[in-house]
Amino acid sequence: MVMKFYNRQRELELLDLLYGSRPSLLVLTGKRRVGKTELIKQFMKDRKSLYFFVDSNKSIEILMTEFNHLLKDGLGLPDYIQVDETETFLDFLTTYEEDVVVAIDEFQRFLKIHPSFITQLQKYWDLRSDDCRLFLIISGSSIGMIKKIFIEEGAPLFKRADNILTLKPFTIREVFEMLEDIGIKDTNEKLDLYLLFGGTVYYYRLFEKYQCTCFADALEKLIFNEFAPLGNEVRDILIEEFGREHATYYEIISAIARGRCSLSEISDMSHVSANSLAPYFYDLIDLLGIVEHRIPVTDVPKKSRRGRYFLKDNFFRFYGYFIYPMLSQYMAGNYTTLMKKVLQEWKSFTGWAFEDVCRELLVEELIAEYPKIGSWWDRKGNEIDVVGINYEENKLLLIEIKNMELSEDSARKILKSTVDKAGYIKGSSEMLLSVGIAARRVQGRKRIESDGFRVWELDDLLEV
Repeated sequence: MVMKFYNRQRELELLDLLYGSRPSLLVLTGKRRVGKTELIKQFMKDRKSLYFFVDSNKSIEILMTEFNHLLKDGLGLPDYIQVDETETFLDFLTTYEEDVVVAIDEFQRFLKIHPSFITQLQKYWDLRSDDCRLFLIISGSSIGMIKKIFIEEGAPLFKRADNILTLKPFTIREVFEMLEDIGIKDTNEKLDLYLLFGGTVYYYRLFEKYQCTCFADALEKLIFNEFAPLGNEVRDILIEEFGREHATYYEIISAIARGRCSLSEISDMSHVSANSLAPYFYDLIDLLGIVEHRIPVTDVPKKSRRGRYFLKDNFFRFYGYFIYPMLSQYMAGNYTTLMKKVLQEWKSFTGWAFEDVCRELLVEELIAEYPKIGSWWDRKGNEIDVVGINYEENKLLLIEIKNMELSEDSARKILKSTVDKAGYIKGSSEMLLSVGIAARRVQGRKRIESDGFRVWELDDLLEV
């Protein structure tokens, strides 16, 4: 059984609109494994179409020979037609007299293999795009490289695309729907799998393919055994993107995964001077899309000096925390010990990821009431998981998030501490204050709410 295609209806509608307005050029981007290729293939069903993959390990000569065969086979062309040069290939596509969808996946790799292909495409698209019947889909997972080709001022294909579609990871609700469909019914099991894999649909396809039955089974079959398909996942991605420098990126990812979020902390743990970290962060934020830079919600962007770095990819966070620091044991096949460590430390490890999940869902619910909302911290070590501010109505909301089931007594202690922290936020004494708590479950919830506090349990946020 193959996992069905999920929840990309709006994206398919956009593709269908552009297909109906040929000639069209769509740029499709998003981080690796997010489902770009699946979306392309789903759209290509029942349409005359060609799919080309740019393999960075092949020379342009080998690649064009391969493209020539794919094009001739796909369109049923006679043997005497040869399109194995870049210019003849582009000339053919832009003069082909029938409706056709052409997808070029990992297009940004031409920057390395044969940069002139990009300027040649610009030339042929500018010359022929008004007359051809082509719907060209250009896809790439290196988000920063796609920007350099299509978005930045002076880019070779600047303003040529009819639309630039960034495919986002699936939401937690969409992941829960997928897991429900493949037989995972328990909410805690679903949550643990999401905290491991995030919204990257590829990992859930592997979950189904390897007939995993639960979180622990996924760990064993997909990560902790000799033939695990995800054993080298992170390593392979970093090597492909960064070559011999991949070890430095490993160090930075591991530092962030282990709670080192400031520039100085990351520098100390990765052994890269703070002044030299900027290019690495650019790559991890803009190229791979796995790290993000945050500032306290009360700070002014570009002026704040309290920024921190966080991993927004759950699997990279897992790998950086559990695998990389013990890579020698992992490579030696000491899987039982490592898996035991994961299971023992899982609840504490997933605290940050659980906070991110709840924060995202709370922002979705509260953004209309509190237009400025996010996390907050100061230099003295005080932190609040969610701070919502409504300047027009002079309102302030503080929420603490806990990855556990709370007794009423514990919940009240946390709420009291949160009320006390309000004093650290400038101007809070002049605002109407609301305080709340979010957790997996909260005992005595109704009594707590009757005392004026706000309470969210996981099921509320997920609406399950």
